[in-house]
Amino acid sequence: MKVSVNDVTGCTKEITVEVPTETVQVKMDGIYQRISKEAKIAGFRKGKVPLDVIKKQYKSAAREEMVQHQLPDFFRTVLIEQKIDPVAQPQITHLQFDEGSPLKFVATVEIKPVFDLKNYKGLAVKKGKTDVVDADIDKAIDQLRNQTAQLVPTNDRATISDDWVLIDFEGEIDGKVFEGGKASRYPVLLGSQSLLKEFEDNLIGLKVGDSKTFKITFPADYGKNDIAGKEAEFTIKLHEIKAKQLPELNDDFAKAAGHAESLKDLKEKIQVQIKQGKETEQRTKMIEQIGEKLIADHKFDIPGSLINMEQQRLVQQGVERLRNQGIDVNQLPDEQKKQFVEGLRPVAEKNVHLALIVEKISSGEKIKTEEADMDAYIQKVSGNVNQPADVVRRYVQQQGNVDSIKDWIQYEKTLDFLIANSKIETV
Repeated sequence: MKVSVNDVTGCTKEITVEVPTETVQVKMDGIYQRISKEAKIAGFRKGKVPLDVIKKQYKSAAREEMVQHQLPDFFRTVLIEQKIDPVAQPQITHLQFDEGSPLKFVATVEIKPVFDLKNYKGLAVKKGKTDVVDADIDKAIDQLRNQTAQLVPTNDRATISDDWVLIDFEGEIDGKVFEGGKASRYPVLLGSQSLLKEFEDNLIGLKVGDSKTFKITFPADYGKNDIAGKEAEFTIKLHEIKAKQLPELNDDFAKAAGHAESLKDLKEKIQVQIKQGKETEQRTKMIEQIGEKLIADHKFDIPGSLINMEQQRLVQQGVERLRNQGIDVNQLPDEQKKQFVEGLRPVAEKNVHLALIVEKISSGEKIKTEEADMDAYIQKVSGNVNQPADVVRRYVQQQGNVDSIKDWIQYEKTLDFLIANSKIETV
């Protein structure tokens, strides 16, 4: 085969390939021979159709098979011979192929960039304190008490922040009720700002049976364009008030809410959880600092296909996160969806840039995922999902995720290596 390779950018190559006529014809003859064994043509027995008839009847199908199946084989051979390792599928252009002539095509491929590692040890990073104080534990316990609080009807006083209320409301803009501006017996947690703060503020100090009319102005950046920035007049009626009744802080509470043996045991467990959370948060911040320094010191072209794949992953991740918050991305205005997707592009580029650097450091430092690492991962997942380790391992294998998990573990091990070899200043 005749092959020429042209560097388009630091990570893009244009490969021109010409497969000799003789080689192509051998492949075409093989395709015709295979077709002849199965072809059914009137006047001939199966497997006995003359080759010239087969070529006449199945020329188009044979050509398509050559392009769809044999061309990729030729190209794989070229990649091996030229020692080129693409990061994504090639783009095939300038295809020329007629039976009795050479097969010619141009393939554009992206490869990982070639670059030299700069200094990556001894990088200066700052780490916040991870000490757990009593106030941290008290705050966590207060949150737990609020989560397990009972709601008690309270109709002998006016509403205050933290009350749950049931209201009817009707809102008008320019004298007309707007879409979504009317509801009956709608639940609101006062102070949560699940609705506009200005709206919730007008519900404070009311008693059961009270009605009130007031005006508010929707923010200019409100999610619904038809009412953003406009003034609306609301009339509300308060039907019910429910106050939070917090559980007593004792051993019974610890057993029921925290799966602990005692209040002391609960506080100790919470202390460990907070400590782990703070360590995880500081690790993330140190990685961000290291990443910024590495990216600043290592400038190179980044394959667009890798950025596209990472952007797609971030979009899917973001859509899932919004869905868990009760937001359907498909219902957002087109401009907002566009901004959501485009806003993730720089993040994707940064992630890929850092990943390529970390991968090279992994190779240089011979950091690999060992069997013990996989075992630890399986055990951790097992504990999180409350399933036996062998069940988790079988599931991972069945899903075909083993290689991607190993890559992720290697990446995380290398990040830990970089942190361990940094100059850390506690602030």
